[in-house]
Amino acid sequence: MSKKPVSKKATVQYRELKTEGPLKGMELKDMLVDVLRRRGEHHTVGENARLRIIDLDQDGSFVILNKVSPPDSWDGAVFCGQLIHLQAGADIQAVIQSLDEDTDEFLLQNIDVGPAARVLKGVLYFAVNKNHVGLIEGHAVKGQILERYLTALFQKAEELAPGQQVILNGQFSAAGEKGLKELTDLTISARPKFSSADDAGRIIEDERQAGQARDEGHTVFDVLELMGWPKEALDRLEQEIPQGGRIEGLFKVFIKNSRSKVRIPRVAVNEALRNFDPADLGLQGDGREKGGMVKLAVIKDVKAEGSLLDPEDAMMKIVEALKEWAATGKIDCRFEA
Repeated sequence: MSKKPVSKKATVQYRELKTEGPLKGMELKDMLVDVLRRRGEHHTVGENARLRIIDLDQDGSFVILNKVSPPDSWDGAVFCGQLIHLQAGADIQAVIQSLDEDTDEFLLQNIDVGPAARVLKGVLYFAVNKNHVGLIEGHAVKGQILERYLTALFQKAEELAPGQQVILNGQFSAAGEKGLKELTDLTISARPKFSSADDAGRIIEDERQAGQARDEGHTVFDVLELMGWPKEALDRLEQEIPQGGRIEGLFKVFIKNSRSKVRIPRVAVNEALRNFDPADLGLQGDGREKGGMVKLAVIKDVKAEGSLLDPEDAMMKIVEALKEWAATGKIDCRFEA
């Protein structure tokens, strides 16, 4: 009896390379293909995944441009890739019993997968047409990882100087395509920071950690650290959070020239807030815009095996989304080779 095909809902997001300043005139797809066609250690970079391993955080974890579209398609309109993040350590925790089993408790066990193994932290899929990028983020591999990887890859190939970086802007709009053209105040709702005390039991703590992984870099403490709070002050503040409690924050950002607020063009939102959830943002200008912001994104059904998306289908659905946005005039994207 054949297995029933499985699919998962996946969100395809749109990004676009920021081509101002040092990157003016750069075309992301052509540069990426050019670097992959170069030779290193007697191999072409695009044909040897070992040459595409980068330790971004210098912590023994590795980000790899693992799967790429066939080399004979690279001169076409679109390049597709799969980015994977592997973490060091052979010990993982898992339930190995069947979930169909009748039991009063499922046993959580440590499993040694071997000293040579690297555990998959997450996967991201992307497609590039000129400077237009569609991507499907993984649970722990977000768009900023793709930015950092491409930056490191191009710096290694001496296409970017130290300090230059790849920035992939999001595209924000207001619900109904109407919104403020300029803003004077930006309000950001940071994610709550929970008590570090394990007062809610193992299962609740595991769920909390899973939720915090999604919001890494957006908590109240992350914002306070960016504002210059020293670690000692943050540690003291965290000690004041009662067991089971949390600290929340609402931050207002604006620019002033003498006593007057400077109006900020909406395009600045696309870069500065590219990694934020629109639901966390509020804009103030000639009126107010709150809760109606949307990122250019679409949900697609992608073939899957277990929790992993099928790479070929994921890439195909991303290209499909780019073509749909181009056909409706939402992006200026052409698919001629």
